[in-house]
Amino acid sequence: MDFPLFAKARGAMGRFRRDLRRRILKPVVLGSRSMRETVLNGLAERGHLIYCQGPQGNFFVDPGDRVVAHWLMWRDGWQREEIAQMTRILSDTGRLPADAVFVDAGANIGTHTAYALGSGRFARAISCEPEPKNLRLLTMNIAANGLTDRVRIVPKALGAVAGTAILHLHPRNKGGHSLRANPSYDGLEKLDVPVTRLDDLLRTEGVSAEQVGVIWIDTEGFEPQVVEGLGDLLGRVPLSIEYAPKRYTAEDAAKLRGLLEKNYKTLYRLGTNTQQAEPISALASIGGITDILVL
Repeated sequence: MDFPLFAKARGAMGRFRRDLRRRILKPVVLGSRSMRETVLNGLAERGHLIYCQGPQGNFFVDPGDRVVAHWLMWRDGWQREEIAQMTRILSDTGRLPADAVFVDAGANIGTHTAYALGSGRFARAISCEPEPKNLRLLTMNIAANGLTDRVRIVPKALGAVAGTAILHLHPRNKGGHSLRANPSYDGLEKLDVPVTRLDDLLRTEGVSAEQVGVIWIDTEGFEPQVVEGLGDLLGRVPLSIEYAPKRYTAEDAAKLRGLLEKNYKTLYRLGTNTQQAEPISALASIGGITDILVL
């Protein structure tokens, strides 16, 4: 027997209960960092991933990551503006050839590679990532954005000397793994990873200095060694660097600054509201972590 009024009432009650639960639980679960991280950690422990569909890219993320994954899940992007600003500067200064290659040194899960290629100003990319779990996500994300045919994924770290090195893993920041030192007070995991020099890599891949649109270097304190590995390509290719002098030893900081001041003339600070060019000597005034572009 059909009871349409009962069915309507039951439907209305169901919708009311769902809305009430949402109003009560959403502020508690999502508004509380502890509750939110408990849920996300539970998903991570079971090996689950979260798929984030954003305005400038689609990305699978590890729910246990507290930095890049957090930004993609809750803020729809990670350093998109820095990539866009860098690309505008390179374009305005005539530094992007038609076949420009974006080199991602420390690609993590591929956000910067996807943003760069999505700008339409880079023909292809070389993305380097040595950590196996990040490498898996990088491969998945390149495919999720339809970029497989345009990206060469290199499962290696970059440095001044080819060989192997110890990669120290950060337990919460999956983009914070470091070849320089243990990046967290409570991290214990580490693994051996292969290392190559950038000049050797580009030579092997058949990429000339004139084809390099930019090399984005974010290697958690290992930037001096990566830059040193460019050899005679220094000064011939634009570099975007997560410049963090307080992370480096005094010797490494002096060496990096010396290499940049010797081979480049102009500095831009990314992530600011201006695109003001500064002389390379402005490096001396940078103390905190700053994304820079040098030409």
